[in-house]
Amino acid sequence: MFVAFAALTLAACGTPSGEMGNNVMEEVGNIVAADNTVAMLPAELTTTAGNRMPQPFVGRWGLTSEDCTGTAGNNKGLMVIAPDLISFYEARAAVRDLQVISPTEVRVTLALTREGQDWTQETPLKFEEGGTKLSRLVDGRKLQYGRCGA
Repeated sequence: MFVAFAALTLAACGTPSGEMGNNVMEEVGNIVAADNTVAMLPAELTTTAGNRMPQPFVGRWGLTSEDCTGTAGNNKGLMVIAPDLISFYEARAAVRDLQVISPTEVRVTLALTREGQDWTQETPLKFEEGGTKLSRLVDGRKLQYGRCGA
């Protein structure tokens, strides 16, 4: 929490408050420590966020370490989160709505497309194990991802 506050404070240095913008999540930046843990979201971000993923969630996530290092075809558990799009092995999902539940959890509504099929899915994304894992609940099944290295 201190890291996120420090990042916000530094971002404000030298910038008049009128020029900061209204989206605090964009000001926080991607806060990932050297040990690959994720700084928790500041408590003030626990409101509806629209359709932009908070930066700590953005990145490459794998169900296994091979998903992070594998080549196309053998990385079926790779999930790539961008601010407004989540990519899976054979599907793309536009972020249609996002609600910040807590400093460590968001609930996202996805508009998925795969091989000509379109559907909507609501899923929570939650940091676990001190921010080293990201869980996703799909059809009653919990999937747990680890952040891929740079």
